[in-house]
Amino acid sequence: MRLRSDPRARLRVVLAEVDGRIARERAHASRTGATRATRATGASGATGAPGTPAPRSKAVAFRILFDEHLPRVRRHLSCFLDDRSEVEEIAADVFVVAWKKLQPENPMGITWLIRTADNKLRDAARRDRSKRRAIDALTRGLQETSDALHPLEALALREAIVTLSARERQVVVLTYWDELTAGEVAQVLRCSAAAVWTTLTRARAKLRRQLEAKEADA
Repeated sequence: MRLRSDPRARLRVVLAEVDGRIARERAHASRTGATRATRATGASGATGAPGTPAPRSKAVAFRILFDEHLPRVRRHLSCFLDDRSEVEEIAADVFVVAWKKLQPENPMGITWLIRTADNKLRDAARRDRSKRRAIDALTRGLQETSDALHPLEALALREAIVTLSARERQVVVLTYWDELTAGEVAQVLRCSAAAVWTTLTRARAKLRRQLEAKEADA
């Protein structure tokens, strides 16, 4: 098994460790709680008031993060990648990194996860991904967010998206595909909300011009 090179294998190891820790923590809490209850009853004839909740452990925080956000990370990646195995591989890599960097008292949110996924996508693109494949997947993804398009409309949309810059395509995906607010997009891209709106407005105008030109030529 290529444990070092396969993010999915590494994630399985992480999840096994996380679930093992959670099981041990629950068993320990159960034993401790029973002991405290026995002592309190013996001393006063009744159980004492519940104490301050224990801080959330790293394992528990990660399991909550993973269960809540894995579907959205997969969805984001599927807008750029056609191959489901590649989606699963990069999503796994994102959560392996999240486990390493997780601070239980301040867990990361969806914007951090999507930004990390985008970084992984760029790394993959430099290795073996072409711009054309990303455009194809983006067109398909945008089609799936609305009513089914006629094949000629889908072709026009695909050709229009090619005219966008990489940043414009990214803003369009985050806004319409991932359904993030302008503020959340700004967090992902590390820019201002105003810059997001400016880029989105420019991208819309480009798409509108291209699609209107296609209609005029039809």
